[in-house]
Amino acid sequence: MISGEASLTSEPGASYVPESNRTFRMARLMLLMSIAKQDGRRIESIDRLTYYEFFSDNPWAVTSGSSEQDAADRDALRLVGFARNQLSYASTGQRFVSRRERIRSDLAHLIARGLASLDGGSFSTTPRGDELSDGLMSSYADAYRASSRIVLRRLTRLSNRRLTEQVEDWLGRPWLLLDLLEDVRGAGVPALPEKNEQRKSEKIRLQEEGEPWVSE
Repeated sequence: MISGEASLTSEPGASYVPESNRTFRMARLMLLMSIAKQDGRRIESIDRLTYYEFFSDNPWAVTSGSSEQDAADRDALRLVGFARNQLSYASTGQRFVSRRERIRSDLAHLIARGLASLDGGSFSTTPRGDELSDGLMSSYADAYRASSRIVLRRLTRLSNRRLTEQVEDWLGRPWLLLDLLEDVRGAGVPALPEKNEQRKSEKIRLQEEGEPWVSE
């Protein structure tokens, strides 16, 4: 049994957010790695694990094209009850930004419990993790299995560069995503527009007050 730091119950009247529960996140991550193992898909880095996990939870972005395969994959998602608004407890961008560090922590807990391992340069479930994953029986688990199979089939074949380009194509580059994209790629990114405006306003204020060290 996976042990988490948060209870699955909540105070009366309080909204419950599954993403805030480590047990939920660890079970979902374990399920993804188990499906990858069954289908012979390698997960070779935390960055890729983050992408696969995120889009398995948000598959409509990946299947939004107009090809016959896109249409077939959307039908497959609907058949298992995967609604477009399902699993969206926060906006797509907000959830994407916070994903990587949580996954790193959750993966460490799975490895410490003997449920996952880094074997041959690829993250995967252990036999014990596979056994627990197979025992996850719910409509959510069934939907996530179908979704992760679609996402893994589509994304594991892409190079690192092509995968990043696809992420930008599917989600665009709203400012909420830049922190994670910079972390994953090590690329420089422009400052937030709000901060630029704040700096500009502060510079004008200081110039008006006659501060000599403020340049134009």
